[in-house]
Amino acid sequence: MSAEYSEELAHALRVVHAASVLTKSVLRSLQNSVSAETKADDSPVTIADFAAQAIIISALHAVYPADAFLGEESADQLRENEGLAERVWQLVQQAQTSGVQHVQQRLNSHTGLVFPATKEEMLDAIDRGATTQSKGRVWVMDPVDGTATFMTGNQYAVCLCLLVDGVQQVAAIGCPNLRLNPKNPVNVKVHEELVDEAGFGVLLSAIRGEGAYVRSIFSDRLGEPSKLDVRSNDGGKDDQSLDFIESTLGKTSLSQAEHKNVAEALGAKWPGTVIWSQQMKYVALTLGATDVMLRLPLDKSRYTHIWDHAGGQLLFTEVGGIIKDIDGRSIDFAQGRRILGNKNYGMIATQPGLCEKVNEAVKAVLARRA
Repeated sequence: MSAEYSEELAHALRVVHAASVLTKSVLRSLQNSVSAETKADDSPVTIADFAAQAIIISALHAVYPADAFLGEESADQLRENEGLAERVWQLVQQAQTSGVQHVQQRLNSHTGLVFPATKEEMLDAIDRGATTQSKGRVWVMDPVDGTATFMTGNQYAVCLCLLVDGVQQVAAIGCPNLRLNPKNPVNVKVHEELVDEAGFGVLLSAIRGEGAYVRSIFSDRLGEPSKLDVRSNDGGKDDQSLDFIESTLGKTSLSQAEHKNVAEALGAKWPGTVIWSQQMKYVALTLGATDVMLRLPLDKSRYTHIWDHAGGQLLFTEVGGIIKDIDGRSIDFAQGRRILGNKNYGMIATQPGLCEKVNEAVKAVLARRA
């Protein structure tokens, strides 16, 4: 492993491990019936989201006090709702006393995770993720990506990525519900119901230029890492057998009708794989479980949040995956909290050798708008 960023990866593994065990424990304690509050944008958020973000930021800030943090959650709701704040605080305390903090001994670290000492420190830790900074070192996180399917006991991801001047350098993504053998992980058909009922799923990680790895998550440790092979650039499957991954069909600001038109233009069935969590889509691509992911907005006013893509894109590119916008540009992670449509219009992610012909099909479909 490269000396550069190896320490950051070790800390990322520790905190994503802790947050993964915490969120999975919430599911089990509530028997997959997780109550949710509603954020200003009408998306659901659980006590697990808040607690996981508090733990991740608190632990990393103790080690890297000069770094910035960019998280999805804000403590505004908690400050206005004492009952909700108390439930989150109890969960943070539960994680602190559960033995999770001892995992660092297995990860070659001599210091424990630093948890918030008071409820107010917990709230401050959550709010530390409100940065709009795009330069320097920024830890981007989504404590529970796919909250809707988390609440139903299906796939979700605990996501962390270190950006340095807008470049992804370290990624750690926990998939606590994904049933997978790290020794034989490639080409498994990833889907919502592939749930690890007995264990804590898997964690994927990468340092830029050093490849991507997968390992098992246990309650008190992480398993040994298995390196994922880099895929060849030979074009892979016939067009007709290409698997297009899609969100659950229904409410979306993306043009799913045009996603379908692109797949059909290539003779492929649509949708091939259906997964709600955006970061789990990148995990499926990284594992070779699917071939193409499209994000075609209706117009350039559409934006997407950085935490839905940072980290997952690094994992996929480390195994040879290609990710571009519709105009063929790389995705710019130095735009603040959002990836703006006027900077990066849409996204096309494909296994190596497929990007050019998928892009041609996309442009042909979009030309019909006129």
